[in-house]
Amino acid sequence: MSAVIALGAGTLLFCAMVLALGPKTRKRDKVQSRLDDLGRDVFRADMLRDEEMNKPFSERVLRPLLHRLTEIICMFIPIQGMTPAGSDRQKKLLMQAGWAISLEEYMVIQLICMASCGILGLMYALLCGESAINGVLYFLAGGFAGYALLRYGCSAAATRRKTAMERQLPDMLDLLSVSVAAGLGFERAMLHIINTIEGPLIDEFTVTYREMSMGRSRKDALTLLGERCGVEDLTTVTGALVQAGELGIPIRNVLQSQSAAIRRSRRSKVQEKAAKVSTKILLPMIAFIFPVLIIVLLGPSLITILEEFK
Repeated sequence: MSAVIALGAGTLLFCAMVLALGPKTRKRDKVQSRLDDLGRDVFRADMLRDEEMNKPFSERVLRPLLHRLTEIICMFIPIQGMTPAGSDRQKKLLMQAGWAISLEEYMVIQLICMASCGILGLMYALLCGESAINGVLYFLAGGFAGYALLRYGCSAAATRRKTAMERQLPDMLDLLSVSVAAGLGFERAMLHIINTIEGPLIDEFTVTYREMSMGRSRKDALTLLGERCGVEDLTTVTGALVQAGELGIPIRNVLQSQSAAIRRSRRSKVQEKAAKVSTKILLPMIAFIFPVLIIVLLGPSLITILEEFK
């Protein structure tokens, strides 16, 4: 009887171990078979197709289509028309807006927007029965509207991105300071923060870290970071870091002082904006509140005066 009980207990224990460890072994076998397939180049086409399909729609379809369209248009229309200073300024604006496109692709998008809005204006003129001259004017107005909308969208995106960077900069400096104080080097602290948090400022620091990893000096990488972003506080921080590296000042102290200075500057800007509210609110009061008060106070008297004159 005891042998039967021992056999049953052993069988139960074996089944429990199989149920507990079975999924892990199957997962390990699956991973090992996947590694073996990679080593033997088996199903490489299927894996590449899966990786391609996992990309966003914009990278799979829109970017190649825009690149091909740019090549076709550049074959017939040389996209130049900008001075070197204007070209550099537009490239910098695209980087600040976070639009990962070249200057040629941006100008192609601009031409498409101008042509589309111009055609819409021409169709509106035809539907309204306007003359040919008015149709041409509608077409030109639509083209200018397309140009202005795209330009404004790029500038607005750059402004929003700069604002987000300014808000994230003090916290970023605090994390860098804590990481450096914990014993990490500056580059390792940057890598730790890049892998921890997200944001437009983190994207720019990622570019800077990659540049330093590829051999560019810290001074040049930080200088380019300040010039590329166009944020005044960030330019000040990068300049202070470069100067600290040249003079041998501890980076931790520089990061702490810069973070405190940026917070004081932000506080003063907020106080300045709050002080201007009382002046700015006069315009809506004059435009919307005072007329209503005048109507309420003088309305009955005006009616009485009009009745007396009748």
